[in-house]
Amino acid sequence: MSLNKHIFKVGAWTGVSRILGFIRDMMVANVLGAGRLSDIFLAAFKLPNLFRDLLGEGALSMVFIPMFTPHKNRKKIGEFFASNVFSWLMAVLLAITIVAELFMPLIVWALAPGFAHDPGKLELTVVVSRIMFFYVIFVCGLAFLSGILNAFSEFGTVAAMPALLNVFMIAGVFLVKYHGAGDVAVYILAFAVVVAGIVQMGVLWARIRQRKFGLRLILPRRTMAIRTMLRRIGTGFVGTAFYHVNIFVGMLIASYQAGAVSWLYYSDRMVQLPFAIIGLAAGTVLLTTVSDALAEKNYDKVYAHQNSAMRNIMLFTLPCVAGLVVLAVPIMQFLFEHGAWTHDSTLAVARAMVIMALALPAMTTSQIFSRTLYASQDVRTPVKINIVTFTSFVIVALGLVKWLGYLSIPVATVVSGYFRNIWLRRVCENRGLFKTFPGTRRAMFAFGALSVLIGAGLWWVVRAGLITGIPTLTAVIAVAGAAYLPAAWTINKKLKIKN
Repeated sequence: MSLNKHIFKVGAWTGVSRILGFIRDMMVANVLGAGRLSDIFLAAFKLPNLFRDLLGEGALSMVFIPMFTPHKNRKKIGEFFASNVFSWLMAVLLAITIVAELFMPLIVWALAPGFAHDPGKLELTVVVSRIMFFYVIFVCGLAFLSGILNAFSEFGTVAAMPALLNVFMIAGVFLVKYHGAGDVAVYILAFAVVVAGIVQMGVLWARIRQRKFGLRLILPRRTMAIRTMLRRIGTGFVGTAFYHVNIFVGMLIASYQAGAVSWLYYSDRMVQLPFAIIGLAAGTVLLTTVSDALAEKNYDKVYAHQNSAMRNIMLFTLPCVAGLVVLAVPIMQFLFEHGAWTHDSTLAVARAMVIMALALPAMTTSQIFSRTLYASQDVRTPVKINIVTFTSFVIVALGLVKWLGYLSIPVATVVSGYFRNIWLRRVCENRGLFKTFPGTRRAMFAFGALSVLIGAGLWWVVRAGLITGIPTLTAVIAVAGAAYLPAAWTINKKLKIKN
């Protein structure tokens, strides 16, 4: 299967997962409300998600796949390396889980000290967190098994796993509606998450067995490869942890303006949707394909994969930017302006969304450069760039907050995003790891021009007052897509990639 088909498959499953995630959030809010039970569940759910981000889907995947790729077709060596890493991972996760279970009251108090002022809230959060924390073993194990399958270019099954979690959580909500009341509701949802993890890991384990790949638990051995991998994971862990600190700083800055945290949350959710479907999907596939090409020392193949990804990323990203900028107010108005949500909130979120959308081209294309560096087994450079970039984010946000208020956060996101993107690209070019083909430049210019035209058409529709609700908003987006995609696809086909 070609690179583009792999990216499309991962992007499609990511889109399905995000849609199910929205449905899950609405259903959980419906049964738990926005009070005591909701606080308990979300606080408990935050712990396994934090470990997933820091270890499972962050440093581990980025380091393991490039190190495993050269050995994946050397059966005995590849199986031993993967089994040894898997055994170390399970041992470490088991140790972390035991420590966390023992010290959970202290952990929960540190994360949510305010819960102690509500009688029984802290204690119930500790119990639910203890149940939910077992998901850490499965979600990090899932990330490892995903890395093996991705290395063998089996992206579809892996990409479907987040959707499976949402299905189990939605099923848990149905159980709550008919069999759960009060505190029982959070217990049911907590067990739904853990069961989902078991099933997710079981599905990928079965798929690896079907490939006749002999992954197994062995007595962990401290080999040179393991020492190298642990050192690289430690470096990557620092970069990921710094990213979470950066998010916390952004929330801290926004918290001084009433409503700003919520405004930024919803604007980020809207921008993250195309980023996940386009940028993260391309990055997931590129990490494997570029790792393969670098293992073969085939740089022409590396450049071909990168340019193909660049063209397809920009083909979809640029019209998304135009749509989010022009349709920001109608999107927020017709999706959220109900009940307690005021028109002032719509306008506040729309302003942040317009600015955040401008960062999308940098966010999506930076996946090409960062994954290329990881594929070359360089973990330090992306981490160093991330730390400097996140520092620049804080400086810009703090420097502008006096004049822009909460909008200093999205402005800082755009500035730091392009700064990071340019730096990553320069590093790749200087090392001979990236080259832009003339056809790619021409195609990107054409996609940009088409997106401007589509944006102008959408602006006229909004000014004419033709969007009156969700049906007309959907219809306008569909017509814009029908006008843009055939033209852009034809350009992408005709402008051949030339060295």
